[in-house]
Amino acid sequence: MKTVNSLSGGKTSSYIAQHYPADVNIFALVLIEAKYCRPKDPSIVKFTSDKLGIDFIATAESDKVLYVIRDLEQLIGKEIKWVSGETFEQVIFAKKAIPNQMMRFCTTEMKIRPIFDWYWNNEYPKKVDMRIGFRYDELERGYVKNENDVYVKKEEKPFKHIVGKHPSGRNKWKETYWRKESFPLIDDKITHFDVYKWSKTTGIDFNFDSNCVGCFWKQEEQLRINFDREPQKMRWFKEMEQKMNRRWKKGITYSSIEKLGIQLEFNFNTGSGCSAGYCTD
Repeated sequence: MKTVNSLSGGKTSSYIAQHYPADVNIFALVLIEAKYCRPKDPSIVKFTSDKLGIDFIATAESDKVLYVIRDLEQLIGKEIKWVSGETFEQVIFAKKAIPNQMMRFCTTEMKIRPIFDWYWNNEYPKKVDMRIGFRYDELERGYVKNENDVYVKKEEKPFKHIVGKHPSGRNKWKETYWRKESFPLIDDKITHFDVYKWSKTTGIDFNFDSNCVGCFWKQEEQLRINFDREPQKMRWFKEMEQKMNRRWKKGITYSSIEKLGIQLEFNFNTGSGCSAGYCTD
């Protein structure tokens, strides 16, 4: 069974890339079409375009992630494959909705699906062993308690994808069990502090915050500080609410979050705590 490290550009999955060598290291990038969010550094735009094989415009993630994945490849001395799917706008307009905690389709469509498409297009005959960056102090992200109050791995789910057309012209769908998820950091009891100590030895400038800049899993205080740190990216998230007349978070708009005062006692930069799948630190 081939081993695959699923990378996010955060410290934890980068730790896996160096300490748990795999047959393939893969990174899925969330794309957006907003030209005002294009990185100012033309060299990283070209690098990303070359890696993805497209004319890269911008990402909903921090631009720092682009540099992290580039530099991580040099650190581990092995290629990291870059993949992407439809843009965030395409996904939102097709769904006629924006994702939220009740409809978490962003992870599926822009992280899992591009990685699955890579797997499917490479015609792998068997499942892959996919390492996910969940730490020992995040045990609940990969495991659930059974009736005996013992932690067991979450049930494996197939991925639903199109494999052709019916004579009627409708899409022909298939469910494929394509990966065996594994959590080496949980197995080896690696915690956030272990990863943090390692990150300081790498020379890599990791981002202050994980995943998409305006991820709805983030607390309002974190989103508010991100309006200062990543104003153009947060502008995009705010504008998508206005265009779709929908909300990312229940009970509050991003326009309202932008107007909040900064809570100095809040512990910033702790990540989104996303439990949806591959959006890991």
